[in-house]
Amino acid sequence: MTTHIETSATINAPIETVYATLSDRAYWEYDAANLSDDPGEVSEFSTEDGVNVTLFEVLAANALPEAVRSMVSQNLKLKRVVHFGELSDGVSNGEMSAEIKGTPVKFTAELTLVEEDGATTLEAEADVNVMIPMIGAVIEPKVADAVKDILVNESALVEKWIAEHA
Repeated sequence: MTTHIETSATINAPIETVYATLSDRAYWEYDAANLSDDPGEVSEFSTEDGVNVTLFEVLAANALPEAVRSMVSQNLKLKRVVHFGELSDGVSNGEMSAEIKGTPVKFTAELTLVEEDGATTLEAEADVNVMIPMIGAVIEPKVADAVKDILVNESALVEKWIAEHA
């Protein structure tokens, strides 16, 4: 079974500024260092055909939903791949995918950056799949909430980066 979610977050900056931030490797280094308690790393970065980033991040076991914690004895290693297409007419479409090493959990998301009244909205439609018979469907909504948190926290980091580097 797959859980589908839709979420959005507002970044209080024009889309051109947000896209320029996402096009800067230094921002992604900052993101990897600050998205969770344990710093991650940028494995790959390019701006060919848009923005392409591969991140290796650490999810602390104690930050996981309670239903998942009992099955996890250590921090989890997350590989996250993010792509934003070129900015065109005030919109950038992209996608994100992630897998947690050693677990039957993955998620994918379609991303859209769009400007509204001088601010940028990050819209996401994500599918979370926990491939554990009988309990996967119970865990998926909790993982989906964690995915929402990642997107909201990442939007806040973009806004903070812009404020500190403008």
